[in-house]
Amino acid sequence: MLAFDQTIPINYSVLEQESNFTFGSTPDSYDTSHDTTTAEQENPLTPEDSRRLRRMKSNRESARRSRMRKRIHLEELRIQLDQLQAQNHDLRTQLGSVLSRSSLVRQENKRLQIEALLFKKRLDEAQTLLLINRLHRVNNVPQNFQAFRRGQASALASLIV
Repeated sequence: MLAFDQTIPINYSVLEQESNFTFGSTPDSYDTSHDTTTAEQENPLTPEDSRRLRRMKSNRESARRSRMRKRIHLEELRIQLDQLQAQNHDLRTQLGSVLSRSSLVRQENKRLQIEALLFKKRLDEAQTLLLINRLHRVNNVPQNFQAFRRGQASALASLIV
């Protein structure tokens, strides 16, 4: 372990190798042909420097793979977003259609309820007229009441139609 006041010797050939890599370029295009310089051939790397270089290379590869996974994940999320937006649009369209049909059915239902009430009223009136006619036949109603009955009959005929 290094103490705080200790210095680490710098191998300038390692720094020269790292300068070949520029940020923004793809890691796959990293030129490794200059990894062995003439200075390194004369002065071989220490095992510590060699491990550090391997570790740096491994870290670069790991970072490249991580960026690739991130890109792929982001693209999958974009595709999923597009699919969900399209599905949302379809569902909203279906909802609008269902609400429109529901409104029409409610209007038709109200119209039929009103029509049913009118028919019920006509039926009640027709039953009342029939009951009155039966009562008159049984009681042998006088002739002046016959005119009233003809008016009732025409009213009954209009209700039936």
